[in-house]
Amino acid sequence: MKHFFNPLRKSIWIVSALCLFTVACQDNWDEHYSTDYSIVPGSTLATHLMKGSFGEDADLFIEILQNTYMTNSGEILPYSYFDFLNDDQFLTVWLPKASTITDEEKALFTKKNKTYLENQNVATRFILNHIARFSHPVGATKSESFYMLSKKRYLSETDKIDDVPYVGDSYNIACNNGILHILDGRIVYRQNIYEFLTTNEDYKEVLGDFIDKYTREEVDIEKSVEKDIDDFGRTTYSDSVMIKRNILLDRYGYIEREDSNYVMVIPTPEVWKEKYDSIKKFFEYGFVFGDTSDVSKAGADSLQYFWGQQALMTDMFFNMNIQRGETDSVTSTRFNERDRRKSKIAYNTYYNPYSSEGLFSKNIIHTEKCSNGLVYVANDWPFVDSLTFRVPIKIEGEQSTRHYVDKVATTFEQVFRNTSRFTVSEERVLYIAGVGGAYNWYVDFDIKNNLKGKYRFYAVIVPDISSGLPNIIHPVVTYNRQTIYKPMDGRRERAFENDVNKVDTLFLGEVEIPNCDYRTESSRLQLRIQSKVSSSNARFYSPIMRLDFLLLEPVLE
Repeated sequence: MKHFFNPLRKSIWIVSALCLFTVACQDNWDEHYSTDYSIVPGSTLATHLMKGSFGEDADLFIEILQNTYMTNSGEILPYSYFDFLNDDQFLTVWLPKASTITDEEKALFTKKNKTYLENQNVATRFILNHIARFSHPVGATKSESFYMLSKKRYLSETDKIDDVPYVGDSYNIACNNGILHILDGRIVYRQNIYEFLTTNEDYKEVLGDFIDKYTREEVDIEKSVEKDIDDFGRTTYSDSVMIKRNILLDRYGYIEREDSNYVMVIPTPEVWKEKYDSIKKFFEYGFVFGDTSDVSKAGADSLQYFWGQQALMTDMFFNMNIQRGETDSVTSTRFNERDRRKSKIAYNTYYNPYSSEGLFSKNIIHTEKCSNGLVYVANDWPFVDSLTFRVPIKIEGEQSTRHYVDKVATTFEQVFRNTSRFTVSEERVLYIAGVGGAYNWYVDFDIKNNLKGKYRFYAVIVPDISSGLPNIIHPVVTYNRQTIYKPMDGRRERAFENDVNKVDTLFLGEVEIPNCDYRTESSRLQLRIQSKVSSSNARFYSPIMRLDFLLLEPVLE
């Protein structure tokens, strides 16, 4: 039987062609494997299972194969998995033990006229989890990992696979389209971390469904066969290989891939819900975005949930194949070496993770072994807000977005060579002076990515070395063009002076920001820095200011 469903026919022909070498070597098998193989010439895997003396194990497996059909693009195809084992593709089959299948599973596995999802589920999680492409003889002294057609990888050792033993020497039974091994057990389908999150009933509600809705099917360009270019300049394919991609998880890691090794740390669903309820107030966006765009409450709620959930996900994932931190530490997938050097704070880094107080040990009540890593479940919130999402906002002066009115100020980036006495961030500062030598300049700085809540505002100022005079400034904070902070000394505007003997960090005040603007295009929050130099005090203060950076620190409760 050489038929197969049309969308995959070409790829199957390619695979079959690759297998011809193995088939051509059939005459040499007796000599090469004479002590290991029971040769069954002329018998396919399917027919040998029917005619062999494998008892109820084969009987049940055949019944499952005959009642489970292939699927493709939402369609149930007229080819069963029994047909698949009767075809001329070269396969390796591990026959599971019937007694390992529960009554509930048996009812579903042998059910006639399954739905599309039922066929797909039984095939992926049971049938294809016991079938691999090509020839995989076992019993050798070396260990080897095999990829099943379920896309799961299992370790095969001398007398077992995934810790499931073979029945005596009943393995390496050669048929004319493959090899059969008899198991004294069953290879349990092991979910990957993505599947754990999106199918586990407890986690589906709190996080899995949220993640899963951002999964898209895309053409795997490298594995698909190009056909032509259509009238719109788009590539068409004679054989399209589709892959799933989660556009949300691109920021965190490929936890759906089987060839990876991740660790996920997640609290119990109850702790997750409690934590989200406690932090969602920081992600209240309000009704107005920018100056002109009104959004419904539902839109604001959607943004609140979207970014609130991701805030909690910040340090959940660790790629154990790529660790860039220090010895005895692990870094999450959000780790950025450049940001680490700039901030000098150990964001996304956890030291001694396996110690009693470490991230992978403290409060861990369950470990779930997945096909591409481990899931550690904690009974308490495992992360620190101030190291994940409630972090300072640093705005380099020379990189800031700024505005002026009537050209009262001129600004430009200036190189500043660090010395033992004066050190600035990035060795760059923002040079600010009044146009035409004017004293009373001001500059408005846009501030983005703030959460709702209290922040402390700071300005880091480099002294005017040439004059030796300090700066004197007055800050004003506005939100959506409304003043929300203007420090006063009685009826007079309060002024701040810097220390000329150091790069000085001026505390400008504490401000309650009414709404969140995290990851929005426009900024509703602005900080105005206004020079308070006048003709009457010009001999005491410098009209030129060099700004290193602005800093907003969240006030932690």
